[in-house]
Amino acid sequence: MRDPEHIRKVAKIVADSARDGKELVVVVSAMGHTTDQLIELSEQVNDRPDPREMDMLLCTGEQVSISLVAMALQKMGLKARSFTGAQAGILTDETHTFARIKTVQPSRLETSLRRGEIAVVAGFQGMTRTSDITTLGRGGSDTTAVALAAALKAECCDIYTDVNGVYTTDPRSYGKARRLHAISYEEMLELASAGAQVLNARSVELAMRNRVPIRLRSTFEPDDTGTLVTSRDLAPDYQICGVALDTNRVSFKLSVRQDFSVKESTASVHETTVDSTYLHYNSKTERLLDDLSSLGLNREQVNVVRTGDTVSQIEFNCEKRLSREAKEVILEYFPQNNGTILSVDTDVARISVVGIGATECHRRGDIIGALSAASIPVAMISTSNISVSAVVPAKYKDQAVKHLHDAFCNGNSLSEPKTTT
Repeated sequence: MRDPEHIRKVAKIVADSARDGKELVVVVSAMGHTTDQLIELSEQVNDRPDPREMDMLLCTGEQVSISLVAMALQKMGLKARSFTGAQAGILTDETHTFARIKTVQPSRLETSLRRGEIAVVAGFQGMTRTSDITTLGRGGSDTTAVALAAALKAECCDIYTDVNGVYTTDPRSYGKARRLHAISYEEMLELASAGAQVLNARSVELAMRNRVPIRLRSTFEPDDTGTLVTSRDLAPDYQICGVALDTNRVSFKLSVRQDFSVKESTASVHETTVDSTYLHYNSKTERLLDDLSSLGLNREQVNVVRTGDTVSQIEFNCEKRLSREAKEVILEYFPQNNGTILSVDTDVARISVVGIGATECHRRGDIIGALSAASIPVAMISTSNISVSAVVPAKYKDQAVKHLHDAFCNGNSLSEPKTTT
């Protein structure tokens, strides 16, 4: 959606599908860097704008796009009608600038389809039950598309972007990246959550919950079938499916003195480093972890270093958009006095190795070893169900991706797909 020429290309892809007899709902995003430009414009007026007013501003980008795409389709002799998120029946919660879709009421779209029209819908936006406009956060157009596909019981949700599928890492950054013909919802969700920008994590979560197949395709290669995101029984058995890079992180290290006891079921836990999920803290620390979790932080990825019976350090990283709130929560419970020290590092990157084999008992050590062999310092390492993540200084990010990709995404790490249909 970069410029009028690209809008005409998008319209041609849509027109070709429509002439094959398909009923189509098309979700579009804003043109080029419109959203970034609107954010910059707002900052010139108010450096801390009201979230509701930001949503009123940001939603205009997609509304320009839907009208232009509908016009382009009409120029080609096709019937098309544009719809805002609210007109398409997308109802959200009241969290401005990062709303979640609660339900979709697509009756107007269904009427449009019955009339033989192509419905062109603004992505990234919805409406609360009190008729306030909301936006869904970065990548929200993917979420809009999947939500509509689920509500309309579509055969598939094709998402067109500037790459022709899901790769083992970003092919624009590392030439040895390999395309995956198919991938499970679970693995795609982990890659997206770990920073792979090819699909929005919320959209994958929604697709998995509603069993909506996603085909990730290239706008510039419309005949290429791309990558299928599907259920685990149809996807390949990758031990390691990729390495994801996330530069949108802030690292926190909190040095404190807090007594705790280890639960009986974990008495054999290593004496120096223990994951927070294995610890029984005093109520103050538990409330802190609960409040951090409410911001979207996974408690399993909070590292706790202890000495004897005293917590000496709590480490975690979060999205930059949450850093102000996270710092306020920490300082509410642990003001920087009496030996408490809070360090915040914004110049970091998180590198994640993703796949069902990533969390094998030896893998964490292998990942640290691969980075150490390349003289890349590791500030923090954490695990989730199917990934291991390392936080490194941002200047080492490309080098870290290269070394981990070469170590874990070679030909032996990737199994052949069961299916590409």
